[in-house]
Amino acid sequence: MATLKLEALTKKFEDMTAVDHMNLEVADGEMIALLGGSGCGKTTTLRMIAGFTTPTEGDIWIDGERVNELPSYKRNVGIFFQNYALFPHLTTFDNIAFGLKLKKLPKDVVKEKVRKILSLVQLEGMEKRFPKELSGGQQQRVALARALVMEPAVLLLDEPLSNLDAKLRVEMQVEIKRIQKEVGITTIIVTHDQEEAVSLADRVIVMNAGRILQVGSPKEVFDCPVSPFVADFMGFGNIFSGRLARFRDGRGEILCGQETLYAPEASCKGIEEGEEVTLAIRPENLILAEAPGRNVLGGRIRNVTYKGHMTRLEVKDCLAEQDLYLSVHDYEGEGAGTPVRVCLPEEKLLVYPREQWS
Repeated sequence: MATLKLEALTKKFEDMTAVDHMNLEVADGEMIALLGGSGCGKTTTLRMIAGFTTPTEGDIWIDGERVNELPSYKRNVGIFFQNYALFPHLTTFDNIAFGLKLKKLPKDVVKEKVRKILSLVQLEGMEKRFPKELSGGQQQRVALARALVMEPAVLLLDEPLSNLDAKLRVEMQVEIKRIQKEVGITTIIVTHDQEEAVSLADRVIVMNAGRILQVGSPKEVFDCPVSPFVADFMGFGNIFSGRLARFRDGRGEILCGQETLYAPEASCKGIEEGEEVTLAIRPENLILAEAPGRNVLGGRIRNVTYKGHMTRLEVKDCLAEQDLYLSVHDYEGEGAGTPVRVCLPEEKLLVYPREQWS
């Protein structure tokens, strides 16, 4: 296996900077996720590592070797394409063996390597099937096996689950993680799906406009985003404005229109009294309250959307500037127009300086 290091990696297309002085180190056997929306630079980064795109500036190191000038086929990097890129006229065996045959390995060596990788991806008995005879999940396993059979130093996965239905996507998350850990290969996965990123990766890298905004464990990025932008991308849903009025008894008192909310003083680190702030809280962290109290706001339900495992409530009139969104289990209340009380637990409320959006 191998380590991967990116130093001030930059890619410019005329007057547009796709990747902006990116620095990243990936440990041997680690799986990281590059997470961000369309145009954030994650796929361009992957293409530069693979050797398909030439960096404008910066260096790429694989296991201590600078590979900027190496062509893609000499970098020992495995690629898993979004559309699988299987040859429709070749069987499962021949699709997987394609690269091995190009290297002119002996037939018995090719056969043994393919046999082992078929076992790893649990496709024994599928050797003679063509892609059209395989399910989406099976096609994905063939594409993954084709990349792994070459024994690459680094595996690059480009939106590997985007073409699968919801149920199969969850199943393949488990399978990809199992295979990656079993092989122990250094892996980078590109995705726009925050749930996919936190489910698969050892570390998550959130990107925007070619820059890294946050690097951390899935739990760190999911629970403690460093900015309102990251919070918004990670699904916090409720992001609104306020002003830190004062500190008292270990809490910050924050004015939001006519309402006062309280957050732990530690959550307001670096913010002075009187400063404008941005607050964020996840829909699943809001609670329907039975009585008035601290951080409890009154409002009325605007919409109720049943989601199966939970119910999404949109509540108006709690805050002047916007509605609040709740994700609750076992909701048995009434629909639109029903008065409710919504509690924003202090320990779940994140507070940012107003200017810290990116």
